[in-house]
Amino acid sequence: MLIAGKIIKSYGILGWLKIISFTEKKEKIFEYSPLYIYINKKYKVIEIEKWKKNKKKILIKILNISNRTESEKFVKKNIFIKNSSLPNLLNDEYYWKDIIKCKIFNKKNIYLGKVYKIIDTQTYDILVIKTNKKKIKKKEILIPFILKKYIKNIDLYKKKIIIKNYSNFI
Repeated sequence: MLIAGKIIKSYGILGWLKIISFTEKKEKIFEYSPLYIYINKKYKVIEIEKWKKNKKKILIKILNISNRTESEKFVKKNIFIKNSSLPNLLNDEYYWKDIIKCKIFNKKNIYLGKVYKIIDTQTYDILVIKTNKKKIKKKEILIPFILKKYIKNIDLYKKKIIIKNYSNFI
């Protein structure tokens, strides 16, 4: 299961909920149905009766939830989707979930650190590498996720990324 969003708070008196979507295009969260929440130590399908965009907010109405009191039990719950509901990607396309925790090496196979976060700048993504090497003064290295220019090779099976031009980032 993957976290695709989060229920933030109740909205109004009729049981609507405000959510944050972690999908690239916010409304696409509804394309990955069914959606689940983890409640009472198990994943439970939540059936979305309606959803709407209100300014920059996404609001949902869960089937059979008709008032604010009933909707409160969903507040602060993550919204999950099954990993298998993600579409297959083309060559040189990657899901962030697969890149996070990859080990980063330079061309000489020297370990630099692990990807622990990715920043979306709208132009391109930036890998944030946490390093604990004493030779590297920075605790974080930022690497643009631009294939062939900065990223030489990605092996998701080994969770290993080889970068070019390491000196540009320290």
